[in-house]
Amino acid sequence: MFRFFQVPLILLCLQLTFAAEAQSIRDTAYYQSRLEQAKMVFKVKLDSALVLYKQIADETSESGFQNLYWDAKLKTGSTYADLGLKDSALLVLQSTYLDITQNRDTLYQIKALTTIGSVYSDNYEFEQAIKHLLEAQKLLTNSTPFDLHFNLLNILGQAHKKMKDYSSALKYYGQLANEYGSQLTDKEKFLVYMNTGNVYLEMKEYDKSEELYLKAYQEIQKIDDPANLALITYNMGNLFYLQKKYSLSIEYVEKALASYSVIGNKYFIELSNRLMGAIQFRLRNYSLAENYYFTALEIAKEIENPKSILANYKSLAGNYWVWAKATSDTGKYEKALDYLKTWTTYKDSLYQENLATQLLELEKKYETEKKNAKIELLGKENLLKAEELLLERQHKKFMLVIIGLLVFIVGVVSYFMIYLSKVNVQLKQQSQLIFKQKEQITSQNIQLQKAVNTQNKLFGIIAHDLRSPLVSVSNFVRLLNFYLKDGRYDAITRMAKEMDRKNEQVLELTDNLLNWARSQSGDLKPRIEPISLNEILNQCYQLYLPVAERKQIKLSLQDKNECLLWADRDMVHTICRNLVNNALKFTPKEGSVTISFSCEGKDTRISIKDTGMGISPDRQSRLFNVSKEDVRYGTDGEKSSGLGLSVCREFCDTLNGTIEVESTEGHGSTFCFTLPTYSAELEELTAPQAAASMSSPM
Repeated sequence: MFRFFQVPLILLCLQLTFAAEAQSIRDTAYYQSRLEQAKMVFKVKLDSALVLYKQIADETSESGFQNLYWDAKLKTGSTYADLGLKDSALLVLQSTYLDITQNRDTLYQIKALTTIGSVYSDNYEFEQAIKHLLEAQKLLTNSTPFDLHFNLLNILGQAHKKMKDYSSALKYYGQLANEYGSQLTDKEKFLVYMNTGNVYLEMKEYDKSEELYLKAYQEIQKIDDPANLALITYNMGNLFYLQKKYSLSIEYVEKALASYSVIGNKYFIELSNRLMGAIQFRLRNYSLAENYYFTALEIAKEIENPKSILANYKSLAGNYWVWAKATSDTGKYEKALDYLKTWTTYKDSLYQENLATQLLELEKKYETEKKNAKIELLGKENLLKAEELLLERQHKKFMLVIIGLLVFIVGVVSYFMIYLSKVNVQLKQQSQLIFKQKEQITSQNIQLQKAVNTQNKLFGIIAHDLRSPLVSVSNFVRLLNFYLKDGRYDAITRMAKEMDRKNEQVLELTDNLLNWARSQSGDLKPRIEPISLNEILNQCYQLYLPVAERKQIKLSLQDKNECLLWADRDMVHTICRNLVNNALKFTPKEGSVTISFSCEGKDTRISIKDTGMGISPDRQSRLFNVSKEDVRYGTDGEKSSGLGLSVCREFCDTLNGTIEVESTEGHGSTFCFTLPTYSAELEELTAPQAAASMSSPM
């Protein structure tokens, strides 16, 4: 009887299996086509692509298509990153990577790590970027699909290029060209040639860059890829612009502009118009430059690209300014000032918007993580309860049928033991995950506490150091009336001198606090120009000579030939004032303070040497940090919190300089800082070039 029903039962099972497989294939093709559709939308509008990727992720998760679900989640994270929402991008990508790791899928681990590394690289967090990319590289084997090899090495090259580590970038691109040359498709060869050319472009080796761009141009013409053909054409136009080959530059940029107009890529249409404006500006065709900049500005507004809008406002202001100087047209000066004001206003509004967006993003991240943690804990509790109920039901069923199914006891017991083993493994994995999350939260709390401590220290300095001299001034004012009535004019004279000294302390501390606050808030924008170091040092010398004479200190300035710096005048003046003031403050009577400089090579070295109290090695290690515990008193009772030295370091970093100290306690100190020496070549390299930096690969 059993054999009679056995054959039809087997046939029915096979039929159901084939039907399920056919349905699975159809569904896989459907979701793959959806992913391709989202990829096309991504090129046009990021917001719409993000919605599509989220929908695909939800649908594939419910349908059980694990690989397609991971693909959709990784694309979701990449799209968040392209929208500028880095925290949301990393939250999605890291949770996806954790899921992939738990399922032990090596290929998707490589994809996830590569994507995370790319996001960190785009945000200039290179330590995290290289960490994830090298971790992905360790997972590569000979059996790994070549496209994963290529993508990883290509992104490693791009990351090192952004880090200005050009030798490493060339090493990775060279590895692709030499070790995998025979496996490269025409498009991959094009990317290797173009990206290598981009590295040489940043290294200012234009001949090598031109040679590689021409090879890339030849490779892309072998395939039907209008977008990348337009890109290399634009890059060659930009290269010729940098080489001052303006006729060739115009020819290639016009070709790129025509191609992008056909493609409909408004982003590169705007770039091409802006580059054409820069070329015409260099050729002194100010009217043509104005037309191109206006066109670029309108497109930038249409595609809502804030950086491009800012660049066009600035380019128009510069064009009108030079045009006005050439024609002595006051109307052009007015237009230049109007566009400069518009640029400043728009830049300030963008800063406020970005700040608000970042705050909302942080709040969103915090709330999302908190909700996810609660949901995960509730889910684990429900899962455990469900598993306990399931086990109880299975036990009851086993007890009811055990008499009639003795033949199946061994199989049932084996199945039950395997099931329990899987449950235990899952519970262990979940416990490890909870422990890791706890460690992350602890680490974040420690970082937050450090930030709060720094803030409290700053407030303590402000509260104590500002209040103390102000209270003294208040007391002096009260005593003034008393001394006037009493006729004690000699006491009034002494008190006036003391009030003047307290006032100088307040002004000095206020200036340093304002400068430090501006540097920390990111609002400090240097105005780089050729400045006379001799003039600045002479002003400082004249300013502090009365202070030195009052303290009977010999203040000397070494007179040398004229030296020009490429820096911000106010910042350099602030650095010099702080260092000279500190030297006088901690030097006793009959001591000396010497100001000198060496203007040779690319950097100028300025030294302020004193014969004062000196600094202990322990204090030197934290000398340039803000700390209310490091309060010191000068030889005449002057109080110092060290905030001025922190400002000096911030300004030196901003101006691409360095600052250091050599000191022996009881034998004086020498503070030295370096700043770039002015040269025509340096001015040319750092002059605004609106389109020069837009040569990165798609």
